[in-house]
Amino acid sequence: MPLNVRRLFASLFLVVFSFIIINAQQTAPTSGDVMRGRISKAKAFIAVKNYNAAIFELENIRRETNDQTVHGVLNVLLMNCYLEQGDYKRAQDFLATLFNDIKLNKPNAATNYYSAAGQIIKGARNQSERYKALGLMVSDRNLPTEAATDLEKMRETLEKVAEQSKTLGKDAKQTSNASMLLEETSSARSLLARDDYDAKRWKDQVADSREMLVNSRSTVLNATNEVMPETTTVSNTTVASNMPTNTLPIPTNTKPEETVTTFQPVKETKTNPDLTAKNDKPVINEPVRETPKPAEEVKKTEETTKTVPDSTVAANQNQPKRERLVNNKPDENKEAKKEETPVKTETVDVNSPLNVGSLLEFAVLKSNPVYPPTARTLRQTGIVRVEVIVDEEGKVTEVQKLSGPALLQTAARDAVRKWKFKPFTRDGQPVKATGFLSFNFNL
Repeated sequence: MPLNVRRLFASLFLVVFSFIIINAQQTAPTSGDVMRGRISKAKAFIAVKNYNAAIFELENIRRETNDQTVHGVLNVLLMNCYLEQGDYKRAQDFLATLFNDIKLNKPNAATNYYSAAGQIIKGARNQSERYKALGLMVSDRNLPTEAATDLEKMRETLEKVAEQSKTLGKDAKQTSNASMLLEETSSARSLLARDDYDAKRWKDQVADSREMLVNSRSTVLNATNEVMPETTTVSNTTVASNMPTNTLPIPTNTKPEETVTTFQPVKETKTNPDLTAKNDKPVINEPVRETPKPAEEVKKTEETTKTVPDSTVAANQNQPKRERLVNNKPDENKEAKKEETPVKTETVDVNSPLNVGSLLEFAVLKSNPVYPPTARTLRQTGIVRVEVIVDEEGKVTEVQKLSGPALLQTAARDAVRKWKFKPFTRDGQPVKATGFLSFNFNL
């Protein structure tokens, strides 16, 4: 074969071989592609409800990789498979493992735990909706044994999440997230309540978790008696804070070392300021100096005098001119009689409530209102004034009046019902009291 032909074939062979190698490198799947393909395969098993095959594939992937992002996805899928399969024992053990990882300070341990716990809450809500769609009540005592057992296991799993959330809430770094998780868990648990009492218990837990969340995100203002300025600065907090508006008088007849714990009413005596001068001496009424009257008024006076009976005119003629004119002025005589009457002292009705004014400084138990989501979305701010009645034990028994933005009034009313105050007394006897509290809602 000629030399030129051999060189041509060799060149063609090298070109074809290089092209094959390049295509093989481009089409070879990477490890990431393989991982995504296996996860997609596991999801397909879940879609057809082949949970055993899905769990087997997911657990193998979890052991083979250390990527925490992939672990987050696998944890959610695994928890979903355990719940759908009804294997609550494995779900609780898996949750306990993730919870222990937080205690061991493993990387992304908190994120993995919260994502798995969120899947449990979602599973509980789906279970509740499934029963409602079939026209069944989860609190029905006549449900078949299998259904009752399944519901009880789900309740037990949710209660474990709630217990772990309370433990995490003791850590300052986890308080906010733990409070939100506790709120969602309690809400889902109330949907699966055994009876009305059980539902009320978990709804109260929802309110407590919200209050915990509020306290973790806000700084409580110290109670003061300063008068609220006309202009206030807007804070960055999204939580309502109680705000004093008036100053109450402090009794001065107590010993320096004692603390006044009750508001003692003082009986006030009203006096006529015209009867006493600035030096507290009685005022001496000087003789009235009459000013000369116009001719028309004098004429009218003479005509009036003519209409008086003769006996009266005769009596007036025997008196000096000045006294006769004074007697013809009935209005001044009435005022003189009024001045001579003794001053009456007002007494306080023993059965009437004690009007305290601002109740802020008498509070022994406070509760900040939760900012309504609708008001926060609409950027609604303002001051809500709540007027209440406090019983003899210091508890709020009635909300009399609300003023302020309508979207914020409900939150202020709910919060003020949880307040408690020092008992008020009158003459040593406990009495009811009326007063007000003001809450400043800022965003």
